Amino acid sequence: MQLIDFVGGFGVVVTLTGVVFVGRQTYAHFIRSKAFSYIERFNSQEFMELRIAIDQWLVLHKDPQTMIDVLSSERADDIEVSIKIRTFLNIFQELAVAYEKGMIDKHIFFRNFDYLILSNWDKFANFIYSVRAANNDFSIYKRFELMVNDVRKFKRRDRGKNKTYVFGYGSLMLPESIHNTLQRQSNKYSLYDVTLHGYERSWDIMIPVFSDRLQKKIDVLFLNITKNENSTIDGKILEVDDDELEKLSAREINYNCIEITKDVEKSHPIQRGDTVLTFIGEEKYLLKESAEKVYVMQNYLGIIDRVKTEFPKYERAFDATFEAEVLEGKYSFKV
Repeated sequence: MQLIDFVGGFGVVVTLTGVVFVGRQTYAHFIRSKAFSYIERFNSQEFMELRIAIDQWLVLHKDPQTMIDVLSSERADDIEVSIKIRTFLNIFQELAVAYEKGMIDKHIFFRNFDYLILSNWDKFANFIYSVRAANNDFSIYKRFELMVNDVRKFKRRDRGKNKTYVFGYGSLMLPESIHNTLQRQSNKYSLYDVTLHGYERSWDIMIPVFSDRLQKKIDVLFLNITKNENSTIDGKILEVDDDELEKLSAREINYNCIEITKDVEKSHPIQRGDTVLTFIGEEKYLLKESAEKVYVMQNYLGIIDRVKTEFPKYERAFDATFEAEVLEGKYSFKV
C-alpha cells in the first residue's frame, strides 16, 4: 500500500514538473514569437513607407508646435499627416505595453530595438512634452518614455567599461552641492569643463515650494536649459554610476533626464561610446504667463554665486535674467 502511495505521489510530482516545464517552454516560445513579429512589423514595407513619409515631413517641420497644430487642424492634408504621426507613435506605445507586461523576449528586445526606440524618441520627445503640456495630461506616451529609460539603462550596463557623465549647468557644478546628494565616502568629485551646443540657460522652471519666512506655499524659479540652435552653454560634467544617477534623478524630480551626447563638444575625458546626460525642466513646470507672483530664492542664488567664485571663468555664463522678487530664508519642496 505504501509502495502504491509512493508511486502515486511520485507520479503527481512528475506530472506537475512536466506541466511547469511545458508551461515555461510555451511561454518562452510565445515571447520569442512576439519579438520576431515586431521585427517583421518594423521591417515591413508598410512601416518603412510610414517612417520615410514622416521623416520627410519632419525635415520641413522641426518646430514641435507645428506638429501640435497639425493634430488639431481640420485640413485634409493635415489630417492625413496627423493620422500618420499618431499611427507611428502608437506602434511604439504598443511595443512598450508588450515590453512592460513581459510579452516580449527581453534579450531579443534590447538587442534589436534599441536604436529604433531611442532615435525615434529623440525625434519626437519635444513634441510629446508639448502635447502633454497642452493637454495637461502627463501620462501621454508615458509607457514609451519608460521603455526608453529602460533601454538606456541596459545600454549603459552593456557598455561595461564605457562611462556615464551628467552635465551640470547650475547647482550641479558645485562639488558641495553634489556631495549633499551623492555622499561619496571619498568626498571627491572630478568635474570637467564641457560645452553644450544648441541650448541656452533660462530661468523658466516654476516649482512650488514652502517658504519658512512667509510660512506658505509659493512659486519659485530655478535654472533650466532650453533649445536654441544658435547658443552654447559652458558647464561641468561628472562621471556617475547607475546608483548615483538614480539619486540625482530623485533630486531633480521636476526635471527630465535626457541624453545630450551628440550635442556635447568632445573633450577630455569623454571617449567614444560614453554617454552624457543632463536634466531639463518638465513642461508642466514651465513658467506660465498667467503666474501671478514668482520668486527666486537667495539661497539658490548663493549656490550660483559660489560656482562663479570657485570657477571664475563661468562669471559670464550665468547672464540669463529673471523677473522675480528675490526672497531670503529657507525653503522646502514638500508643500
